[in-house]
This record gives sequence, C-alpha cells and structure tokens, in this order.
Amino acid sequence: MFFTHFGRLALAGVLGAWALPTHAEPLTLEAAISRTLASNPALRAEGAGVDALEQQLQLDSLKPAPTIGADLENVAGTGQVSGIRSAEATLRLGQVIELGGKREARRERGLADIAKQENAISRLRLDLAAETTKRFVTVVEGQDELALARSHLELARETGSAIRYRVERGVAPEADAVLADIAVARAELAQENAEHELESAKFALASLWGEIGPGEIVANGALLDLPDVPEFELLAERLRATPEFAGYELDLARIEADRGVARAAARPDLALSAGVRRLEAFNDQALVFSFSMPFGTAERSAFAVARTEAEVDVVSARRDAALLEARQILFGRYQELRHARIEVESLSQRMLPAAERGLALTRAGYDDARYSVLQLTQAQGTLLQLQQERLAAAARYHATLADIERSTAAAGVHP
Repeated sequence: MFFTHFGRLALAGVLGAWALPTHAEPLTLEAAISRTLASNPALRAEGAGVDALEQQLQLDSLKPAPTIGADLENVAGTGQVSGIRSAEATLRLGQVIELGGKREARRERGLADIAKQENAISRLRLDLAAETTKRFVTVVEGQDELALARSHLELARETGSAIRYRVERGVAPEADAVLADIAVARAELAQENAEHELESAKFALASLWGEIGPGEIVANGALLDLPDVPEFELLAERLRATPEFAGYELDLARIEADRGVARAAARPDLALSAGVRRLEAFNDQALVFSFSMPFGTAERSAFAVARTEAEVDVVSARRDAALLEARQILFGRYQELRHARIEVESLSQRMLPAAERGLALTRAGYDDARYSVLQLTQAQGTLLQLQQERLAAAARYHATLADIERSTAAAGVHP
C-alpha cells in the first residue's frame, strides 16, 4: 500500500542507512519533516489566519449594535422660533431588528471561510513535507557525491604514485606523470565542489525550519533503496481526496453560504427607535416612536442569488479541468519514476560492473605497457561518471516519488 504521508518514507526504508561520522547525530527524514512542520514561519502565518477568521466569526455572530441619537429643532430662527423659546429637543434609542436569518447566514459564511483556511494549512503542510523530502534527498545525494569525490581523489593519488614510480624507473614517459598530476588536481577540485554543494544543500534544508545556517546535519539515508509504488490508476483514484480538490468543494460551500446571505437579504430589516422629546414652548415632554424599513431588497437579493448560481458553474468547470490536468501531470511523473528505476537498475546491474572490469583490465594493461595513461584515466573517469549518473537517477526517483506522494496525499492527512 502506498504511503499515507511523507513521514512514512523514512520508516518504509526510502532512505536507509548511510555511513555516518560518529561526531554528528544522524538526521532522519521523519525528524527533518517534524522540524519543518513545527517551526516553519509560513505555517505559523497560516495558523494565525485561522485565528483572525475565528475572531471575524465572533464579530459576524453579534446582533446589530443599538444606537443613540439626539435632535434639536426650531432654534436660532426668526420671530416665534427665535432663540430657543420654541426649541424641541429629542433623545432617542434605536435598534435594528434583523429578519430572515441574516445573522445565522453570516455565521455559516464565516465557518466556510475557516474551513477554507484550514484546508490551506493542510495544503501547505503537504507542500512543506514534500519540499523537505526533496531537500533531504539532495543532502543525501551530496553526501554520496562527496564520498565518491573523496574515493576518486584517493584513487587518482594512488594511480599518480604508481605512475611516478614507473617514470622514475624509466619504464614510462615523463608526460605520464604530468597527466597524473592533472588528474589529481581535477579530483581535488571535484571534491571541493562536492563539499560546497553539500553545504548549500544543508543550508537549504535547515532554512525550512528557521535555521540561518547549515548546522551539523548528517542525513541518514541510502538513495539506492527504491520503494515500490502502486499502479497508476490506484494513484489517480486518490486525486479527488487531496486538499486541492477538497478546496473546490469548500469553494462551493462558501458560495452556498454566500447564497444564504443573499437570500436572507430579501427580507428587509426593521429599524425601531423610541425617545423623549422636550417641547420648550409648552414646558412639557412627550414620547416619540419611529420605525423604518427599506424596500426593493427582494430584487437585489435575486440578483445576488443568481450570481452565486453562476459561480457554482465556474467552480465546477474548473474542478473538472483541474482533475484532467492533475491526471496528466501524475502520469508524466509516474513515467519518469519508472524510467529512473530502470536507469538505476541498468547502471547497477550492467554498466557499473562492466566499467569496474574495464578499469581492472586497463590497470593491468598499463602495468604491462599495453595501455596508455590516457586510457587508464579515461577508464577511471568512466567509472566515476557512471557512479554519479546512478546517484543522480536514484535522487531523481526519490524526488519524483515525493511529488507523486504530495499530489495524491489524502485530504486531512498531516505529515
């Protein structure tokens, strides 16, 4: 059965044991993903977005606030209403009474917004887990590249010593020693390049959990362990359960919530107020009452409802188009995964054994003066190149597998 989340990659043996220095504690893929999901700043930001929407939900669930107002009439006029002799002062309290379930409709819309934000967090968690996996694989590849570079440098130095010995004995031309020195210099440069590439890969991995430097990272993994995956159709069936496609359903739920708000708006709200009026001319007070209600809301509501119906068609069509595109991308990745496995197996079972035999024969032939130093260094270079190609193909396999797992991960799974 295919993995349920990226953390299972380490447990399933995707990246197994690797020769580790004793001074550094090995870092597993599962531990790297845990660090990322615990400390990544982007994930914290999305979580804060949920908090903001929850506060907005509380706000939308409140009744309309009461109002207080005052009027002063018939002042500073002329004749009988000059000064304040005929003034009328009114103090009133008002309240809007919402009808048609508007508050509940706003609440449903708020809950839909929170669900969408939580889905966005699920998507980001999967994105971060996939990116951590790929950067972890790059670190493992860099470690193996550095090990190859060191091995090749050691071989170049040993070969150079043997060639200089032959030159000193007069059984090989001095030019062979020059070529051997060049090979050693190239091997030293390759090792330096592998070292700085590895440091860059470590830096990139550590940045996912907020560190500003590579630190003492030694990734515990073996690229040549290639796990099996299910058939394509089994993977494709999982596409509809991913957060991406859950997002379309949440979009539809949000539109339905908007439709509820639009329908509730068809029923107008009632605004009531009551107060006390001071009649200065009579030196008396009186109560005043008023109410108001807008009209024409039903027509506006109908337009809003029609808009949501059109939006449903848009989201549904986009969902269908996205599913076709996702299947196409998944199929391409699946083919790349199969090719990478074939490449690793071919290199391991056919080409590398042949290159090793060829190097042994060339070495023996050089000792017998049947082959030149160029042929010897070429045989060594061919072996190194094939080893590097196998590493690259294995790393590509794991990176592609991470993309496949990301694109088919079930909604709600938190690596």
